[in-house]
This record gives sequence, structure tokens and C-alpha cells, in this order.
Amino acid sequence: MMFRDEKINIIFERLLNYIERNFKSFVCKESILQIKSIIYQVLEDKKNVESLEEVGYSFAESNVLFVESISIFDFLRKNFIAHLPNHIDLREAKRIERLFEDIINTFSKGYLKSRAKRKIEDLNFIEKHVIPKEMVHQFYDPSIKHIDYFRNFLESFLKDEKFKSTDYNTCEFGVWLKNDGKSLVNDDLIYKNVKTLHKIFHNLIEIAENYKENKLYKELFFTINEIENASLHIINNLSFLNTKLLAYEFSKDPLTGALTRRGFNKIIQKHFEIAEITGLPMSVIITDIDFFKKINDTYGHLAGDEALKHFVKIIKENLRKSDYVFRFGGEEFVILLPNTTLEEAVEIAERIRKSLENSPLIYEGKEIKITASFGVKEVHPDEPIDKIIKEADEKLYKAKESGRNKVVY
Repeated sequence: MMFRDEKINIIFERLLNYIERNFKSFVCKESILQIKSIIYQVLEDKKNVESLEEVGYSFAESNVLFVESISIFDFLRKNFIAHLPNHIDLREAKRIERLFEDIINTFSKGYLKSRAKRKIEDLNFIEKHVIPKEMVHQFYDPSIKHIDYFRNFLESFLKDEKFKSTDYNTCEFGVWLKNDGKSLVNDDLIYKNVKTLHKIFHNLIEIAENYKENKLYKELFFTINEIENASLHIINNLSFLNTKLLAYEFSKDPLTGALTRRGFNKIIQKHFEIAEITGLPMSVIITDIDFFKKINDTYGHLAGDEALKHFVKIIKENLRKSDYVFRFGGEEFVILLPNTTLEEAVEIAERIRKSLENSPLIYEGKEIKITASFGVKEVHPDEPIDKIIKEADEKLYKAKESGRNKVVY
């Protein structure tokens, strides 16, 4: 062997130090010793490289990040080439280079097998929980067909079979998108977004199939991650549209046009399901009009009604189509903001606050200045809804106690 034991030992000692300094993932010493043993065997006979597939699978099951896993072999490649004896010619260095390319590729194949199985489980979960049975059939059927397409591709990889891809215009989801979907999705921006994502999804599937056929498993891993990202964004858009349709099933407040409290729990629960899979943030704002009783007492209850309508009008003018406003009772309103961080929600609350302050209500020729206070909270899918409302309400109370016409978060 061209590498003496002491040199290999030095390289692996350096590797352990490298992992300790740079890795976020935990890699046990036994795994590194296993790699060391296999590297010995591979240097003797290239056929032994197949043993790395099992190691890749094991690393994925242990949740070691893929990029960190690959960096182990990049580190070894550089060090082995650097420790080649001086009399060895350039061809030997190139042989070591190619050998480590095979090692990385075989390791990636094993890693990807584990991840593909996990992604199939995730798709099954989305089908069962995120695309609920009560979803309107106009969105339910195309969503299931889209998931089936991605799942079938992953299964073709696990079975080592060729995948029968379909053009994005002629697949079942594409046909729906051009016909029923076009008339059903009444938001031009979302329709264009879904259409673009669907085309990207199919292009990535074709690229991935090419990598699969050429056994380029590292490249295949990254491409499948991109496919998953595009797929989740498609499902996220359809779930959002479905939720907006369902919102119309709940009666609106006849005075203000806001949704009623009765629909809040069901709508936020659906967005929890989306956020749990996509990892997208979500926030709520609780707000009410300052000194509302004084408006009623001074100008009458009809003026109070107009103040509520005026407030909701200002709120809606400062929200996106994806946001919701609910009347919780009296002058209190809850604003649900999907795909919104705390910082973004605070900006929205401030925008509403300033707009209201600068837009007095004109009632029977009189100018009535109206302000409101706001409590803002970023929410997480595992939080009880009652706790979310309570904590946001406490922030609203602090805004009132500290002088009103404020945003507290």
C-alpha cells in the first residue's frame, strides 16, 4: 500500500479535530473508525467502495447533515492526495481523486435512500393531514395527483426503475391548472405563481431522472430537495386558496364585513397544518378601538357602528389577500397573518395604527378622530389556540395601559 498506517492515522486524527471544530451534527467516533476501515479496503480494492452505501444510509438515519457528511470525504480526499509519496506521478493523484468521487457518490446513494423513504412518509402525512378530507374537491383531487407524481418518482429511485415522466402541460395537475384551475383560482398572482412552480417542478424531475440514470447521487440529492421545495409551495398555495374558500362558509359580521369569531379556530388550524410542514411563520394581531365607549356616548351608537366599519376598512386596506380579519366581539378584532414573522406583523400593525390615526371618520359632517391599540404575537403550530389569544390579549392590555394608540409585541 502506498499509504503507511501512521500517515492514515494522522489523517483521521485530523479529521476528528475537523469534525469537532466545524460540525453542527453529532458524529460518533465509531462511525469515523468504520469509514477508516472501509477506506483501507477501498485503497486495496475499488470494489469495496459499495460498503459506503450502508454508511451513507446510517448517517442519514442519525440525522447527520448531508453537506457535513460529504465534507468528511472532501477532507479525506485532500489529505490523502497531500500525503502521496513524492515519487508518485500525477496519474496516481488523479486515481485517488476519482476514487474519492466514487466514494462520495456511493455514500450519497445510501444517504439518499434513507431520505427518499422519509420524504415518502412526509408526503403520506401531507396527504392525510395537510390536504384534509374536508378540502373542497376542486382543490383536493389535483393536490393528491400532484403528490402522487412526486411520490412515484421517489419510489422509482428506491426500486431502481426508470420513471415515466410527463410534460407539465399534459400531466393531470397541468390539465386541471389550464382548465378548472384557471377559473377557480381568482387570484392572478397566485395562479401565475402556481403555474411557474409547476413548470419548475417538472423541469427538476427531468433533471433528477437524468442524474438517476447516470448514477450521480450527490447531484440527485440536492435536486430532490429543490423538487420537494417547489412541491410544498404548490401545496401551500392550494391549501391557502382552499382555506379562503372555506372562510366564505362562515357567516360574516353583518356590520363590518369581517369574519366572525366562529370561523377563527377552524381557519387557524388549517394554517397550522400548512406551517407544520412548510416551516413558514405565522402571526396574530389583537386590536380594538381606543375609548370606543366615549365615541358611543358622545356621538351616539350609530356613530359607533360607523367607527367600527371605518376601522375594518382601514385594516383591510393594509392587509394582503392572504390575511384574515375577525370580529371577536364589541370593538375587538383579531387579524391572522399566514407566512408572517413577528417583525413583519409588527410592521403591519404599525401601518394600520398610523393609517387609522391619520384618517379620521367623517360622520354627519363631524370629524371623529379614532385610534386603536395592538397586541402582536408570532404563533407556532403546537401552541393551544386559547393560549395564543390570551398572550396576544395581554400584549394589547399593555398597549392600553401604556397610553393607548400603541403596538406592543
